[in-house]
Amino acid sequence: MSSLSEIIDRIEADLKDTANVTWSAEDLTRAVRWALHELSWATPRRAVRGVTAEEGVREYSLSAGGIGDALYVTEVWYPYRLSDAGYPPPVVPWRLLDDDTLYLDVPGVTGGESIRIFYAQPHTLAGLDGATATTLTREQEELICLGAAGYAALQRAQEAIGQVNVIGQAPRLWRDWAEARLGEFRSRLAQLSRREMQWRTAWAEGWAS
Repeated sequence: MSSLSEIIDRIEADLKDTANVTWSAEDLTRAVRWALHELSWATPRRAVRGVTAEEGVREYSLSAGGIGDALYVTEVWYPYRLSDAGYPPPVVPWRLLDDDTLYLDVPGVTGGESIRIFYAQPHTLAGLDGATATTLTREQEELICLGAAGYAALQRAQEAIGQVNVIGQAPRLWRDWAEARLGEFRSRLAQLSRREMQWRTAWAEGWAS
């Protein structure tokens, strides 16, 4: 797994700017952050966490339950008992009252029971925004390099407008190169997202006639 500095080295090589003449490390870090955000929404990490229910309480803070980094919630089970996990699982209706408050739309809540929350969370890259671990696969790392290079080139195109350039068409050339990179980045993200959806399809759904 690569760190932020290693990813930036690869982007600099791709941009032919290993001496940081055109882009600073801060510029490329910002581009990596944008690409990572986009990738996280397309192919997020899947996570699950249990929260202990309180008697008669239907509203729960996600951040207080250790789910402050959730992109979105996908499913909720209640009551969930690991020692007596029956079938089918106890999926219950729910909704978000705001960005942090989960509401259980159930007749009653018994204190001490477990609420099992399934959610998506963003990927992390060691060295970026305080992260100590990288959660990306090799393929995802390559996509981050591709997308970040596109974002960096798009930034350069915007900065080149109105500047004196050796080639008068420099802003357009940068923009065309950036758009080609970002187009490939998003196309490959869509392919990866579709593959992951297939991998996660339940057999009962995937083999139904």
